[in-house]
Amino acid sequence: MGLEMLSLHKTVMERYGQTHSLQGTDKRLLIGAGVLVAYMFIGAVVFVHLESPLEEIERGVFVKYIQEWRGILKKEGFAEEDIERLFKDIREAAKNEIWIVGNQTNDPNWTFGQAFFFAGTLISTVGYGRISPRTEHGKLFTIVYCLLGIPLTLALLSALVAKLRRPSLWVRAKLNTKLGDRLHANHIQLAHLGVISAALLIFVFIIPSWIFTSIEPEWSFLDSFYYCFVSLTTIGLGDYEPGSSQEQSFRGFYKIVCTVYLLLGLTCMMLFLATLYDIPQLNVSRFFLVDQMDENEEDYLREKRAPAYSRHSDDHSSCPNGSSYATGVYQSAGVETGLGSGLRNGDGSAYHSSADLYAH
Repeated sequence: MGLEMLSLHKTVMERYGQTHSLQGTDKRLLIGAGVLVAYMFIGAVVFVHLESPLEEIERGVFVKYIQEWRGILKKEGFAEEDIERLFKDIREAAKNEIWIVGNQTNDPNWTFGQAFFFAGTLISTVGYGRISPRTEHGKLFTIVYCLLGIPLTLALLSALVAKLRRPSLWVRAKLNTKLGDRLHANHIQLAHLGVISAALLIFVFIIPSWIFTSIEPEWSFLDSFYYCFVSLTTIGLGDYEPGSSQEQSFRGFYKIVCTVYLLLGLTCMMLFLATLYDIPQLNVSRFFLVDQMDENEEDYLREKRAPAYSRHSDDHSSCPNGSSYATGVYQSAGVETGLGSGLRNGDGSAYHSSADLYAH
């Protein structure tokens, strides 16, 4: 599970965990599971249609190439087991960045710069998988390192998101000042999301993609954009990795800079998700939860439509404002309130409607 998913789960539970119940959601969960399976089925069909033809062509070329070389080697007197061992050794050499073409050998995988980049992909849950520990001690250390590093990274990035929320909310306040008399609050939230999305697209995807295109000799702009998207969504397929070309200078420093980019980019993605889930209409997770808050609002509105009342003691003095009955609600007669204002829970804490929560 990527850091964005962990952050998203934390946001949803903080916002809705106390006001929603899982009771009665079985039907909705089944519908959601069916939609997810159907979506995966559609994806599988599309990927097979797009990628299978090229794979068949490439497999045919390589099978023919191997058969030709088998024939050549057999004519030279090589036994079948020697040929198999040769092909296996070539494959293992390629895994270690040693190529038979031009007798080219890349830098070792475990330089400091590469190891720093690898550590960053672990704690950010990107996990490209191009290189991985091969020793038992390395695998054990990876487990312990991730158990400590992933929560620490999530906590740090969440704190950074909280800092970035301040200028983000300042932008929304400016939009509200400029457009509040012409647009509904929900439309202003959508405009705010549009501003955040545009900034994210330009500064986190387009500009870095252009930089990667100019640095990586074999990457097109689409390849670079694809790498940025796959990395910052923590998919981490590993088919593209910066700093893989032997001809690049300062590869170790380049790897460290890429690690910093990944962490900052993940922070921006988490900010985008937080802004997205501020908008109730775009919060799909609400569909799967029974809304107890809405039920409380309905009870309050029903009571508000009834005649107002006051409770008097024997000396005909009314109860002071803010006191509550055993039901948890007290409203003095003649006091006009908006939705959620003046309403208090049984413990005396102020009751907030879902609209109030979303406004904050």
